[in-house]
Amino acid sequence: MRATAMTVLMATLIAAPPALAPPAFAQGRPAVDFSACQTLTRHRPAADVEYRPGVDVRGRPVAPADLPGSAPTVPLDRFDIPVSGDLARVIGLNVPGRDSNVQVGWLSLEGNHLFFNGQPIGGPAEAELYAYCRSR
Repeated sequence: MRATAMTVLMATLIAAPPALAPPAFAQGRPAVDFSACQTLTRHRPAADVEYRPGVDVRGRPVAPADLPGSAPTVPLDRFDIPVSGDLARVIGLNVPGRDSNVQVGWLSLEGNHLFFNGQPIGGPAEAELYAYCRSR
């Protein structure tokens, strides 16, 4: 019963967004909140703020942070983060005593690349979003 109710609820949510969407979405234009643009726009630091080992902010030499005999840090090849959400809360239902957390997918960090459910995040879509946000 619980699985059937969740399946029906999820199917309804998947079908509903286009009907409930604001007019900008219906017309095919991007509907991005300006505050999201402020968060997403890439920061390009100046060259003079790059980290330089063994030197402080004023260019004076400092002792290294890595002490002799300390264990080296081993970078992870891959780092996975589960992405989940409280489905009942999102749609405004009060379901006492029930766990309505739904796992949406996985974020994976491999090197300098971010993936969602195995699909790369970035590329042309990311560039288009940044261009849109910069034009606002």
